[in-house]
Amino acid sequence: MNFKTELSINNQKLLQEIGYKIENREYSPEEIKNCEIFIANHIMSQSSKNNNIANETIKFNDLINILVKNEK
Repeated sequence: MNFKTELSINNQKLLQEIGYKIENREYSPEEIKNCEIFIANHIMSQSSKNNNIANETIKFNDLINILVKNEK
């Protein structure tokens, strides 16, 4: 999977927003899995007091689903 060509601009912006560098190349299944972990760590670093964890989970849900489908 190539994040630059196969992810929507919005999903690319989400990754950039959390500090994940996107390159124009094929990512291995292991790299895709590492990206999922990076996103999960970001989500879990949010405050649960203001519902930020739930909001971030919703925000990244589509992107995570795309990554999971392409990690094989």
